Amino acid sequence: MTEERKETLEEEKQHQGTDEEPLSRMSRNAGRYQKQKKKDKERRPAPAFTEKLASAWAAVKRYCRFALRILTSPVKVVGEDGFSRFKYALISMLVFSIFFSIGNWFQLRASQQRPLGYGERHHTFFDGFTVVLVYTLVFFAAAAGAVWLVSRYMMKQKITMRDAAAGVGSLLVPAVACSIVWMIFAILNLPVITVVFTALTLFLAASAMVQFVQILYKSAEKPAADVMYCISAAVIIMLIFTAVTWPLISEYFTASLIPL
Repeated sequence: MTEERKETLEEEKQHQGTDEEPLSRMSRNAGRYQKQKKKDKERRPAPAFTEKLASAWAAVKRYCRFALRILTSPVKVVGEDGFSRFKYALISMLVFSIFFSIGNWFQLRASQQRPLGYGERHHTFFDGFTVVLVYTLVFFAAAAGAVWLVSRYMMKQKITMRDAAAGVGSLLVPAVACSIVWMIFAILNLPVITVVFTALTLFLAASAMVQFVQILYKSAEKPAADVMYCISAAVIIMLIFTAVTWPLISEYFTASLIPL
């Protein structure tokens, strides 16, 4: 009986050893899981606001690289390399409109103290800024439409409105750079310098449309009219648009165009 008892005790010890092995393994795995969980808690993901800010900053840097490349030689880069981006072109139109609207409102406010009092009617910032911003964007859309019409019916070019807006907006980058300087002088209320930069900014903005018409004309196979008539047609379309809409917008622009 004693020998049988010894054998049973040995068997029980063996069973206990085999049972303890998976238990100890499970406890080790649980310990590792707790440590990993603690590390994951310490490595908290970046907040959503930080991620959005980082993506916005990356977008700004991409646009700046695009603008710097255009500024090196606008017509050559857009014409020869075909370097025009619809998304960045829209951003150029929006940025120009924002800077122009801000400077225009400061000129509108300063006109109340001028001798001739052009634009003496006061507008709140929201009113003056929003109206000019929307009108400027519509003006650029009309410019792209004028280029599309001329290229379609006078140059026999099958381009889309998207292509026309991409080209005009890309060539607008020099005017965007000039509008920043214009806005600074407009805020400081320096009439003489403001007039100079107003003329230069508007000239560069109009040149964007004219230069893109010339670029399209060079690539046309059988244009129906001379390049001079194509440019004149685009300019006439924009003059008609300005004449029709001027009565609606004149009180917002007169202070900037005639700072007297």
